[in-house]
Amino acid sequence: MTILALGPLAQEIPNLQDRDWPVGEHLGQLNSVLAHLISLDIDAQRQFLAESRGNSEQHGQLINEGLGQIYDYIYGYSGAPCYNTTDDELEIKFQQTKILLERELINWLEVPDFPRGLNQMDAARYMHELFGKNSGVFHELYEYIATSASKEAVLTFLFTESVRTEVVDDEVAFMIIGTQGSMKKASVGNCWDECGKGELDGFHTYWLRMLLQQTNTWEKFAHYRSHLMPWFAKLTSNAFNVLLTRPGYKYAAYGNFTIGESWVPPHFEKILQGMKRVGLDHPDNTIYFEKHVHLDPYHTKDLLDGFAFQEPELTVAEVEQVLFGAHVMIAAATKQYERMLDYLPSR
Repeated sequence: MTILALGPLAQEIPNLQDRDWPVGEHLGQLNSVLAHLISLDIDAQRQFLAESRGNSEQHGQLINEGLGQIYDYIYGYSGAPCYNTTDDELEIKFQQTKILLERELINWLEVPDFPRGLNQMDAARYMHELFGKNSGVFHELYEYIATSASKEAVLTFLFTESVRTEVVDDEVAFMIIGTQGSMKKASVGNCWDECGKGELDGFHTYWLRMLLQQTNTWEKFAHYRSHLMPWFAKLTSNAFNVLLTRPGYKYAAYGNFTIGESWVPPHFEKILQGMKRVGLDHPDNTIYFEKHVHLDPYHTKDLLDGFAFQEPELTVAEVEQVLFGAHVMIAAATKQYERMLDYLPSR
């Protein structure tokens, strides 16, 4: 019997690739509220959600914890419900509950209105102006991280950042689906970068592995993610996944991601300042943030140009979806940052 020789790829697999990702002790295990919600028929689900609206914080927690677990299922991660198997009855319930919770999230965010009736070039100009003047870009949270947060608070924030971006390569892959032309090109180019241009140790998520390895916090992070993480830590990720996984929102997902990319340099520069101030500035810790400070201005330009020069030209309704998605990101991020700013000083 001939034994196949190991090819060059087997010899190039980096050391930390043997770690399961995303990290979590009980990833996807249903909490009691979600388990109860999916057990109800649709009318009872609607009634349950309506009754929860009286307390905005509890309502936000219900929505975001539920969606976070449902998206683990949607992406098929190890440990999530229905991993490597199928369950028709349960999955029908998941899909029904997903749609109801997504509508609750969009309503709960109270997305502000935006200009209507613009063509794609005028809308791109509007987006460009929006980059520098919105409630997320220069939020006080990042000044706090840069100048005041304790070392433990900075590390906790890095945990929440890791959770927020732990599957961004999969998310960008979703964004590619259903588009064409220059918008698809911009998304594919971004995904290629996220995936290290084909090199495993260049995957942006691999750099998060390096952060956990250097800080010796794999177990601490897994416990935090599964048991201690506040519900609002995945708010922007959940809002993005609403748009990514609903076909009617595919252009909204593009607008959402474009705004998020535009924030990276001002946000990550502040994070790097904070990491240096508290002694967490080892190159393995900072590589994720330093690389993105340099890469994401190019990604932002590509995404905006892809929108401005898209052919076939977008309809007014499609353009409005892009702008809607941008404002979903701003609304979600503002809520998340405000809660994070209240939460971190207690760490």
